[in-house]
Amino acid sequence: MERFNNLTRYEHVGINQAINLADGHAHQGQNSTQQAIVADLPNIFEAAENALQATTEREFQRAFYTLAGQHSAVDHPRTMLCYSASLSTDLVATFLASRNLTVGLLQPCFDNLATILRRRQVKVVPLGEEQFRPESLDRTFAELNTDAVFLTLPNNPTGFHLDQEQFRRVIDLCAEHQKILIVDCTFRFFAPTPFWDQYAQLEESGISYVVVEDTGKTWPTQDLKCSILAVSTDLHESVLELHNDILLNVSPFILQLLTAYLRDTERNGLQQTIWSVVRANRISLRKALEGTVLVPAHPESTISVEWVRIDHPSLRSDDLVEMLAKSQVGILPGDHFYWDDHETGSHFIRFALAREERWFATACGSLREALLARPELIEGAGS
Repeated sequence: MERFNNLTRYEHVGINQAINLADGHAHQGQNSTQQAIVADLPNIFEAAENALQATTEREFQRAFYTLAGQHSAVDHPRTMLCYSASLSTDLVATFLASRNLTVGLLQPCFDNLATILRRRQVKVVPLGEEQFRPESLDRTFAELNTDAVFLTLPNNPTGFHLDQEQFRRVIDLCAEHQKILIVDCTFRFFAPTPFWDQYAQLEESGISYVVVEDTGKTWPTQDLKCSILAVSTDLHESVLELHNDILLNVSPFILQLLTAYLRDTERNGLQQTIWSVVRANRISLRKALEGTVLVPAHPESTISVEWVRIDHPSLRSDDLVEMLAKSQVGILPGDHFYWDDHETGSHFIRFALAREERWFATACGSLREALLARPELIEGAGS
């Protein structure tokens, strides 16, 4: 198998494998109430044709932030909609470049964040998750020489997150050290802690901030999705001007479709709609990995991917990707998640969990057969 320079190329291969456990988009299939939404598509299309764009956007934003527990952002006046979180991130990168600002970016994370920033000629330095532990925060900010801090909460691939008190402390330190806080919340609906109003904290603090939201990792809408880019007052005009250069609006049909999914989830609960299938699939995957050199790196993770450590001294992540590809199983190598330190990442791989439950259980059976057929993958082979 050809070895690529970025994770998206591996995802392109993965989506064409018989068992695609590569991309982290939502592919868990439709439950019964979501099937009713799909059956209603003609009416959703007609409603989108007849509604004012501003009304459609407002209803989407209110539904999103209500479900997310971000009540102070329900009518946030400084939001911009984009077709993808990557596009939102590119706008952030373009803004940073326009002011010659530097950024500290969490590592590991999905490598396109670093790639987008660097493509816009933004200087990027890595920040480890361990630097955001409570006992390390003061030192981290005291030694940080960048203009901005870029966090992914919860983090893809590890599930790393900050609780309410820790998030408040990061905000306070950004205020003290005059840092822009950029937060990628694209996996927010898989956060392990109860939702609290992050936007209220951000607005009350008065710091410069950017938050990137997304629907594509949560609802199985065939990659019809929307990203919300929310910014502080002082950054709004500059970012809005960049947004106006590239996009008039997101399709009202997509927005009304997503609003239907959001309201359905509000009625039926995240547990039934989102979390239960991810939890079941995590259990199936971990059973499939038992007795092998592949070990879940973060057993407490609740995010819709599984970050797995390779406990073998000579096997690397790209070896595992190539090995499983021969059995038509697509996964992601860990090296590129460590975008500034590929060697450390080479000891990890990532599996996507947002898949239809029965299909995933069957896929895990095939995965286990493929793993047990390789003696070097049996537990103890690396000792």
